[in-house]
Order: sequence, then structure tokens, then C-alpha cells
Amino acid sequence: MSCATTSTFKRGTTFSASVTYTPAAGGPADLTAATITSSIVDSSRSQYDLVITKAVDGLSFTAAFAGSTSSWGLGLAKWDIKIVNGGSTFYSETLRLDIIEQVTA
Repeated sequence: MSCATTSTFKRGTTFSASVTYTPAAGGPADLTAATITSSIVDSSRSQYDLVITKAVDGLSFTAAFAGSTSSWGLGLAKWDIKIVNGGSTFYSETLRLDIIEQVTA
């Protein structure tokens, strides 16, 4: 699983990301039986667990934060995805989120 290195996210907006899984050699063919977890850790070291919703085909999922992002710390945050399938654990690359402030009220 690969992703861009750094993305910008505006604090106070809804956080939701669509993820497409591409099976790697030796990895699971799909994520139907996998347990997927994901969290964002902001610059203040606060952790925000994401809700994972898998697609029926097992090849994509959505990672979303159910609450308000208005208190997320400004600056660089870390985000990754953990997949556990059949006793094996896989991690995505660590994505950096540059959390910036809203300008317009």
C-alpha cells in the first residue's frame, strides 16, 4: 500500500479518506477477512482513532474520523493504516498531514 508523503488538511473540516488496496506479492488477495485499524496523531501527540468501513469487494475502504477536527493540533500530524490478516500484520507508509487553520468563518 503506498500513498503520498505529505498532504494538507484544514482543521475543522470533515476527515475522510478513500483507500484502494492493491494486493502485493505475498499479501492477502483482498481485505475481506482482515482487521483494519488506523489513527492520526497530531502535533500535540493527541491520538484520533478512525472508523474503517470496508467495501464488499474487499479491495477498498474508507477511513473517517467520527468527531470534530476543530481541536486538532496545527502542524504536522502522522497517520498510518494497520492491516492484520491470518496472523500477519501489514502497515502502510506513514503519511504526514500538515494540519492548517481555516481562514474563512
